[in-house]
Amino acid sequence: MTEPKIWEITLPDVTVEDLFQAEGADYSKRPPRPSTVELHRQLLAEATALVRPTVIWREVDILGAREQELFLEEGQKLTSGLLVRVAGTADKLIIFAMTVGSALDDREDYYSKAGKTLEAFALSAAGTAYIVKSSSSLMDKIKEHYRNAGLKTTFPMGPGHSYWRSLEDMQTIFHFLKAEQIGLRLTDLNLMMPRKSIAMVAGVGRNLPDFKGKTHCDFCSLLKKCQLSHFGQKC
Repeated sequence: MTEPKIWEITLPDVTVEDLFQAEGADYSKRPPRPSTVELHRQLLAEATALVRPTVIWREVDILGAREQELFLEEGQKLTSGLLVRVAGTADKLIIFAMTVGSALDDREDYYSKAGKTLEAFALSAAGTAYIVKSSSSLMDKIKEHYRNAGLKTTFPMGPGHSYWRSLEDMQTIFHFLKAEQIGLRLTDLNLMMPRKSIAMVAGVGRNLPDFKGKTHCDFCSLLKKCQLSHFGQKC
């Protein structure tokens, strides 16, 4: 059994325009007010000083699959039909969880309690941009790691999306990762804390199906309409 690896991820480049995208704002017909741009520039600088993208990940053996279940070592399983379609023939499953840390949550809560709704909203958008762009950078790094070993990887998928509704599977992910090592925990509803965190899995092997450049966004009921799909479709 492999032990989880912990990596610190280099801060990706995040722009004010990324914050607008994360907020779902559309300035294609009329540019934002200078005061709006300046507010977001200030909150982006504040977020940059607070976030620390960190990931914990490991390989897990795949023992078998059936229509809606992927069977893993240690008697564990994950329940997603899409996961079985994409990674059912993989040799191993990569399981990872990433967070930008709790300092951003603390600052966002401070603004909310102070009645500074715009500041809290912009800071939250900055956190979203950082976690999504950091996860994209992570997947590039993981793909390169396995490519050098002559192996392929699938696109990542995660519980909580329309194609994988069971948040109880987060318990399986945390079972393997011991994610508290990077400050992550699950609530009673199996939601991750800190808020700007993600958990996903991807298959690794030589005999993988070809999904022709598709990502998990192609199988989501939102059909790339969510603002996160603007960030390289790694939501």
